[in-house]
Amino acid sequence: MPRPLGKQPLPPYKPSDDARAAIKAWHDAVDLEEKTRHAARKALAGDLLADSDLPYAAVAAHDSVPWTEETLRGIGREYGVPPRQPNKAKPKD
Repeated sequence: MPRPLGKQPLPPYKPSDDARAAIKAWHDAVDLEEKTRHAARKALAGDLLADSDLPYAAVAAHDSVPWTEETLRGIGREYGVPPRQPNKAKPKD
C-alpha cells in the first residue's frame, strides 16, 4: 500500500515512458558530470605536481578554472601535491 499523506493514502503512480526516459537521461548526465569533474580535478593536480613553483592562486585566477584557491588546496591534498611555499616561489621568465 502506498505511504499515506496525512491520513489519506496516496494514489498509485506509474511514470510515463517520457518521464522515465527523462529521469534516466538526467541520471546519466549527473554520472557524466561527476566523472568529468573528477578528471578535471586530477588534471589540475597533475599541473600542480609538474610545477612545484606554481602557486594555487595562479591556477585559481585562470578564466577556465572553476574552483577557488582554497578548493585547489583541497584538490592538492587529495592528490598528494606538496604544499606551496609562496615566499619561495620563483617568478617565471
